[in-house]
Amino acid sequence: MNGIEKITGKIIDEANIDAKKIIEEAAAEAEIIIGKYKEKAASAAADIEDAGAKQAKVRELKYSSNAGLEARKTLLMEKQKLITEAFDKALSELRALPKDKYVDLLARLAANAAQSGEEEIIFSSDDKNQYGKEVIEQANKLIKAKGLKAQLKISDKIRPILGGVIIASGDVEINCALDGLVRMQRDNLSVQVAQILFG
Repeated sequence: MNGIEKITGKIIDEANIDAKKIIEEAAAEAEIIIGKYKEKAASAAADIEDAGAKQAKVRELKYSSNAGLEARKTLLMEKQKLITEAFDKALSELRALPKDKYVDLLARLAANAAQSGEEEIIFSSDDKNQYGKEVIEQANKLIKAKGLKAQLKISDKIRPILGGVIIASGDVEINCALDGLVRMQRDNLSVQVAQILFG
């Protein structure tokens, strides 16, 4: 029995050594496989992180671009508002001229627009009552100096204009209303006004 036990013991020892060696080799191989998968996982995580960063950058640029566009739009609206206020103020100042200067302005508008010197002058209701006769007298003097017939007269009609005059000859009218003149000047002068206001 002693010989069998020795042989069995030797076989068991050898099996243990083989098993230990197989386990160590399997563990080493498992370690290599785990390492490779860790590398793949790290690479995949880096790729995902990189893609996320790129996507975040794209979104950031988009939001930044949209914010910049909104800011420019708001700034443009504010500039337009200030330009409108500047022209509105110019119209208000024309309407608020002292009587003699206002009458002179309307007389010059009428005289410059008159073609024959026999036209009718249409006023707003207020201007007709307050300044009509004086404007016609001055305008006729200016027209006479140009060598035209000085026969402008006040029209029976009135118009809802913000100052100024309308020169009528039959069905033909020349609009010299102050709001219309300021609006035309706005089209011509907006760029220059913007440069003055905003540098």
